[in-house]
Amino acid sequence: MTWLNKVLQGHWKWCVNIFRMDAATLQNISFDFEIQCRLKVLKIMSVSEKVAIFLYALTWDASNREVQERFQHSGETISRYFNEVLTIVCSLVVNVIKLEDPEFRNTPQKIEMDARYMPHFKVKLMNLYIINAKYKLFGYFFQSFNNWCFLFFM
Repeated sequence: MTWLNKVLQGHWKWCVNIFRMDAATLQNISFDFEIQCRLKVLKIMSVSEKVAIFLYALTWDASNREVQERFQHSGETISRYFNEVLTIVCSLVVNVIKLEDPEFRNTPQKIEMDARYMPHFKVKLMNLYIINAKYKLFGYFFQSFNNWCFLFFM
């Protein structure tokens, strides 16, 4: 926790370089996760540290062992709290992150005109229609988090 405190209270560029966001944004996200998503504060770890572990692992493509070294927690603890924050982020897909065109009637021109993207996009779009046919309740969601990331970050 002392390293994280140094980062959060240090120069703003340090926090941006490590977590890809400034300290105020990281603390606001942590506060929102704590209040709205019921992410719990524990004796051994604050909500800010849980979110920081998640962000550090994603932004640096860090292994569990690297995150253990940086945050000084066991591998089991890192995995547990990474998965806890990941579950919350995935739940935000339903509530916060909305698609502009949930029925995918219009394919962005960048995807349509680029031969690298369009073959993959057609497969993903077919998967969406199959899922929708099976599960009307869920609408046009993706069959896995990776498929969703592929389209969201395109």
